[in-house]
Amino acid sequence: MLSVVPLALLQLPDLIASGMSAATLARIAGPNGAADLVRAAGLTLPIMVCVVPVGGLLARQHRAWPTLLAGVVLIGCADLLGDSARTVTLIGLDRALYGLGAGLALPASLAVAWERSGRWRRLLSRCWTVIMLVSLLGAVPLLRDRLTGGHWQAALQPLPWLTAVALAAAAAYVAATGGSGPPPRAAVTPAERSQLALLAVPAIGLAALDVGVAEQPASPAAAMAAAGVAVLVLAGLAMTTSADAVTGGNRGKRGRLCFPLAGAACGFAIAPTAGAIASLRPLAAGPHPALRGFLLPLAVAAASCVVAAGIAALCHRGPDTPARDRAGAHAGAHAAAHRGSGGALRLVLAGLLLAAAGLVTARATGPAGSQAGLAAGYGLAAGGLGLALCSAIAEATAAGAMAGLSLIVAGALTGNLVAGAIQIRMIGSITAGAAGAAGSAAADAAGSAESVLTRATSLWELVASGAVVAAAVAALFIGRAHHDQEEVPGRG
Repeated sequence: MLSVVPLALLQLPDLIASGMSAATLARIAGPNGAADLVRAAGLTLPIMVCVVPVGGLLARQHRAWPTLLAGVVLIGCADLLGDSARTVTLIGLDRALYGLGAGLALPASLAVAWERSGRWRRLLSRCWTVIMLVSLLGAVPLLRDRLTGGHWQAALQPLPWLTAVALAAAAAYVAATGGSGPPPRAAVTPAERSQLALLAVPAIGLAALDVGVAEQPASPAAAMAAAGVAVLVLAGLAMTTSADAVTGGNRGKRGRLCFPLAGAACGFAIAPTAGAIASLRPLAAGPHPALRGFLLPLAVAAASCVVAAGIAALCHRGPDTPARDRAGAHAGAHAAAHRGSGGALRLVLAGLLLAAAGLVTARATGPAGSQAGLAAGYGLAAGGLGLALCSAIAEATAAGAMAGLSLIVAGALTGNLVAGAIQIRMIGSITAGAAGAAGSAAADAAGSAESVLTRATSLWELVASGAVVAAAVAALFIGRAHHDQEEVPGRG
């Protein structure tokens, strides 16, 4: 089932228009239709943000495999449509279909872990987290590499073989479990059902905000206002769900490990940063020019995630049997629960701070810097987020895991809004300066587009690192505030 994770995340970046020649763009979108094409190509992430909470609820309320299989089949249909999508309408339909399928398949792939016993659940959820992080980091280099051959439709069906593998894996899982096997080990409570359903409402608002900004001309003030509203909504959701006993609870123990908050920080910081760096990095010589420029950073990031997952597993002190979670357990069991919860929270905080340091390191290196410097930044960021997420998800409730996944995707959308607003603001200020200058001064004021985007990426990385530090501070306060309170034993 883990093959579904990169399949669902691979097409989140919107690189279709950048892979088209001017003649192809004019033929498909018309002389003035470039904005329509960009809007149609950007439908995947907003639709995915809306569907993920619903997909999580469906996968938890019933068996996970029907939702998983439906999502992978929809992605396969999008791949088939992508081969013949040669109009703006068909491209928009293809991207919407992909977002719908990914929004169903991704939470279902995580829900599979909650149909297993405690040890297997922790192992599968940590593996899922590692693959998710590596997929977010490697999506843009892989897509950019596929587009270097001049075939823009590769962005609509980048790896058909991966879709085939995911379909085969889903079918094999259904055959192995018999379809009507045992139900999920943790029953869905009315509180969990309500929380996941309510998450869909602000998610729809964020998606509408993203589409609304895309529908309007690129006004710096409007873009900044939309980004500010999105950040407030995301921060409110992250803190509320992390503090809640259903979505933020630590599987019946006291304290909060804040997986939704860590997930929101991950999506907000890592997806736009990786996309911006990969888009600006010069192509390497030889075959696979985009991937060759990221081989070392991606390898170090993957290794760091694996090491972080191992550290989280070694430091895990959670109980494997429900007897230690009962309200009448003796004082020694309560003390062990306190130590385990506090130790896991410290790992979450340490991971978030490492990720912030990695973002600062990547900023100091720059998109065109050496692979070694970029590898250090990627290693710290991926390892830190891997440590935080693996430590939190292993002891999260099922509702908390689904809420955290919803906020990872919503965080990616919000981060894109903020990063885009920064770019629009900086391009607007330089254009205004160029309008008032003359001759060579105007050329100096305008600068190159690449230079402007590089400076915007540098500013964004500072914003992202600050957001991750703020998430660590919020997690500390939420975790400490609930550490000494009695909890009703969790059911997932």
